[in-house]
Amino acid sequence: MASPYEALLTVLESGSFSGAARIMGYTQSAVSQMVKTLEERLGVTLLLRSRTGAALTREGEALLADIRELANAERKLFDHAAGLRGLEQGAVRIGAFPSVTGSLLPPAIKRFKEAHPGIRFELHQGLYPEMEDMVREGVVDFSFTDLARPTELAAEPLYDDAYVAVLPEDHPLTALERIPLEFLSEEPFILLEEGRGGATLTEFLKEHSELNVQYRVADDYGVLNMVENHLGVAILPEVLLQRTDYRVEARPLDPPLMRSVGILYRRKSGLSTAAGSFVQTLRGMLQEALQN
Repeated sequence: MASPYEALLTVLESGSFSGAARIMGYTQSAVSQMVKTLEERLGVTLLLRSRTGAALTREGEALLADIRELANAERKLFDHAAGLRGLEQGAVRIGAFPSVTGSLLPPAIKRFKEAHPGIRFELHQGLYPEMEDMVREGVVDFSFTDLARPTELAAEPLYDDAYVAVLPEDHPLTALERIPLEFLSEEPFILLEEGRGGATLTEFLKEHSELNVQYRVADDYGVLNMVENHLGVAILPEVLLQRTDYRVEARPLDPPLMRSVGILYRRKSGLSTAAGSFVQTLRGMLQEALQN
């Protein structure tokens, strides 16, 4: 049975009891009862229920930090117990961006679950600052990040990834093996929204204001869709193009642009047994890819 603290936080994350029920795998009435039980134990109303969803009361806002702390302590307790059972049960909660969830994570999760079928996974996506907040608040065990971003969280490198020019498949620039940046400045440019592109790309674009930015898009795959439809060109992480059906072409930039991708986690609590073991699986798969 999920805890009432987890139930309340999931309602807030999803915006409604029905959304929380879908995420947690319970009925809506069961989630509502968990929250009601917590309210009765505390003697205050935590949520305002309405047809449009749920929101914190003033008392709920005052107690939210304590509730998060209790939920995190409870997760840590169960994660520790799972480690003592030899990774038979538990959960790994990850914050990731689309280029990771669409390429690196699925095969790594598959391999890990073959060895540890009792471990569950929760994947969260968002802007880099949002994912860092998820780590701080204990919503996720760790998140992926562009290591060029400054942070007080513990950080470990995982792999280096190149940025590439993304062009419609019949674009004249596809005749080149490498694309000088000045050539891209002559084209309509589709910019991945600031906060999603990472510090490496953000700083690079600040240095090259000559790019003719015509569109700002919040989603990596939205950018690919627009390039496919000849609305412009873009710069995206190479790993995003490894498994895609979009009719686009990728070419290295001249000069090259690289980012260092790593993970962030809280210094004080570190990684849970399950999360730490999964990170080792990721490292092993990345090492295998480098050797092949």
